[in-house]
Amino acid sequence: ATGLLQPHGIEVGNLDLPIQWHSEHFIPFDFGYFAFIYDSTKLVTPPKSFEDLISADESLRIVIQDPRTSTPGLGLILWVKALYGNGAAEVWQKLSPKILTVTKGWWESYSMFLEGEADMVLSYTTSPAYHMIVEQDSKYQAAEFDSGHGMQIEVAAVLKGATNPELANRFMKFIHTESFQSIIPTTNWMFPVIYPNSGLPAEFGELVLPSKGLTIDSETIAKNKSAWIDEFNQALSQ
Repeated sequence: ATGLLQPHGIEVGNLDLPIQWHSEHFIPFDFGYFAFIYDSTKLVTPPKSFEDLISADESLRIVIQDPRTSTPGLGLILWVKALYGNGAAEVWQKLSPKILTVTKGWWESYSMFLEGEADMVLSYTTSPAYHMIVEQDSKYQAAEFDSGHGMQIEVAAVLKGATNPELANRFMKFIHTESFQSIIPTTNWMFPVIYPNSGLPAEFGELVLPSKGLTIDSETIAKNKSAWIDEFNQALSQ
């Protein structure tokens, strides 16, 4: 809307995305699903829905991120809104006693979780892959919610005022090559949008794969995002 970006002009072929992709300005480079991560040695029966999370033992504490400064934080707002619509405020009010704190960014909350300050943390279903592959530790798992998980697609675009548009366009095309996509799983710890010929790391086969990826169209988000964040803040302050 601001004219900041220029159309990419790239023919986007078949992608390993759960949804069809159509955008003249953005191309996706990876995707993932939001989830609450827990330590399976401490939490034996993880919640399977937001209702379970709300009705869990009073001692259970979760840490989440601020939707104004964090992508997962905003993703949680959209996840709850996609599931509950006008009932989202009630969900936030009921969930509020379980929320230990709302951090500015993902790393602050994930660090609190790893240090044992919280029982669960908002992150991604792919987060356990890092612990499995890098640390050879499988105790961290994602709680699978039966009703589905909010989905995030990360994108790239070219600025209309790019000082080197030719190089920018070359890089955009490079994004969907084997060389680029093959390193996504173990560098960004997300799913590539084009699965490499060698396949995904074996550990990715052990991850929770949501039965449903929940999204809201961008126009609806643009019109309502501020109001939905206000709704969240008001519910948690009551």
